[in-house]
Amino acid sequence: MLADVIRSIVLPDGIVTAHSDRSLMFRPKGGREQKIALPAVATALLACRGPQERCWRLVVGDRTGSVQVYTLPRLELLKSRKLGDSQITALSLHDPDRHERILVGMKSGEVHAIGKRLPGGSLLLFDIGQEVGLIHSAAEIITIHSGWKREVRHWDGDAVSRAERWQIPPTPPRRNRRQLTLATTAPV
Repeated sequence: MLADVIRSIVLPDGIVTAHSDRSLMFRPKGGREQKIALPAVATALLACRGPQERCWRLVVGDRTGSVQVYTLPRLELLKSRKLGDSQITALSLHDPDRHERILVGMKSGEVHAIGKRLPGGSLLLFDIGQEVGLIHSAAEIITIHSGWKREVRHWDGDAVSRAERWQIPPTPPRRNRRQLTLATTAPV
């Protein structure tokens, strides 16, 4: 008998489920089911599309503060990284097309980046002081949801102003409120 499902992702090719007994299972639409044992209970899952637009990597965050990357559909471990002692609560890809960096949010409030071009393979970006529920990155701006609060920050942790968020001037330009009369209109 299988343990309770605590995390799952529905993919075009099948379903990935993480269970309370530390097992991770991939049930493809066609083909053979794959099952492995994780080092700790999974707390966050993220699937990544590959060059042929199929899901080919699975990122798993766990209770011990580690992140593992597995292949799909075989569930072979590619790499693992320990980021801290707090559990992983949110995962996101910074550049989904090139798979260069993974953003990681933790229960302690820390936000980390993992990638090949980073010193040591990972980097603590900043700490928001409360649990990260959802994380998203667009260009050089990171959006973090924590409960009912939303924070928008740069990669260095500085808050982003409202004008920078939407890339518009802080005050809208004034319109010329001149009314056209018959004398100023163009002749037909």
